[in-house]
Amino acid sequence: MPSKDFHNKPFDEGTLTKLNIFELYTREWLPVFLSQENPPRHEIHIYDFFAGPGMDSKGIWGSPLRILRQLKNCQVFKGWNRVSINIHFFDKSQKKIDQLNLNVDTHRPKAQNIRYDIRPMGFTDGLKISEQDLANPNAAKLVFIDQTGVANVTDEVFRTFVNSPSCDFLFFISSSTLHRFREHPAIRQKIVRPKDYYHIHRAALDYYRNLLPSNPRYFLAPFSIKKGSNIYGVIFGSAHPRGMDKFLQVAWKSDEINGEADFDINRANIIPGQLALFPDEIPPSKTAVFEAELESLIRNSSLTNELDVIQICFEHGMKRQHAEPVLKKLKREKVIDVNFRVPDISRHKSPRPIHMNK
Repeated sequence: MPSKDFHNKPFDEGTLTKLNIFELYTREWLPVFLSQENPPRHEIHIYDFFAGPGMDSKGIWGSPLRILRQLKNCQVFKGWNRVSINIHFFDKSQKKIDQLNLNVDTHRPKAQNIRYDIRPMGFTDGLKISEQDLANPNAAKLVFIDQTGVANVTDEVFRTFVNSPSCDFLFFISSSTLHRFREHPAIRQKIVRPKDYYHIHRAALDYYRNLLPSNPRYFLAPFSIKKGSNIYGVIFGSAHPRGMDKFLQVAWKSDEINGEADFDINRANIIPGQLALFPDEIPPSKTAVFEAELESLIRNSSLTNELDVIQICFEHGMKRQHAEPVLKKLKREKVIDVNFRVPDISRHKSPRPIHMNK
């Protein structure tokens, strides 16, 4: 068995796995609701509908123990004792749940404000008993679904999460699963598949975007991880711009070129900071395409404030910081007058205006 020190060592942020992506986001998500002396929500719920035993045969921590690890790190926050934390770990296997209970007992934070709901239960039943909490507008929710359960994310289930107030979700899709079982009735997502195997998760994202209501705004983003010949895709969703902002910060930290993969997803062979030998032969980068569209939208007065700019950033899978060069250029050319360099996510309810100069 691995040593106790192995279990408790911090995860390697430099080695991207689907679980590391989830843990990185959980680390960003929790302080939003726990760091303030007067928390924005006094109740949070974290769901893992396919929790497993909590640890694999090699001692590698699964999502449940990673959630507990990040909760331990939050106990120093001012709002910790002011928030009721509810952990829901479900799995249809009684054997896995028995092992999970043992692992949770060993690694859980010693805190009275955490309630554990750990049961042997399939996804459909788990989702049904969670309906009331998911619909609670006064509670924040984080949902995690591993690739073993993605076939259960039907259009209806997807809309359930989208329509749940203050709910962020991450679920994972294996490209090989989509290719191998694309006509299997268990794979409910009828996704138009691109010719390029690398871009399968962009196609998945386009499918889910078509399921979104036009109003209110909802944010989706992908991230792909290559492991051997297989590609794992993260589909992230949040109704709040702050959630999308935090996910994109994690994504661009991992991919300096596109912010959506841990490999050369466009096969452009671009290395950050390296000059191209034949620049005319390289297609415009994702950043260049975004900057051109942002500039065009501002020049024709389609964007009137910083929230509009943030929305365009998110639609392109870009960080807010990517808007700075365009805003700086247009201000220098006296096309616009603005009193911000980077759109501020904390001002989404009262965004600062963009004034067009005549």
